Amino acid sequence: MNEKVRKVLETILDKFKTGDIPEAVAFSMLPVPDDLPSAKWSLLNRTVMFLSGTHDGRGYRQWNKANRYVKKGSKAFHILVPYFKKKEEGVGMSTQN
Repeated sequence: MNEKVRKVLETILDKFKTGDIPEAVAFSMLPVPDDLPSAKWSLLNRTVMFLSGTHDGRGYRQWNKANRYVKKGSKAFHILVPYFKKKEEGVGMSTQN
């Protein structure tokens, strides 16, 4: 498992253990303004965003496009993105005659 994915999942599990998760889930269920990139994110990724202490998550270029700039020393948080891998034809498939 990727180290960043493992850290995100561990953070979520720790928040469940400490009881801090309900507030983040409640916030992530509220409608997000359409002008924010996170409006299109999954419920899990919006929860990760709120657990990270922010209500507006963007990539570096998205901040620049909004005429906002990342402060020196700022820390990133990582979201989970689906990974699709093409299955090669004939690999893992049984052939019966």
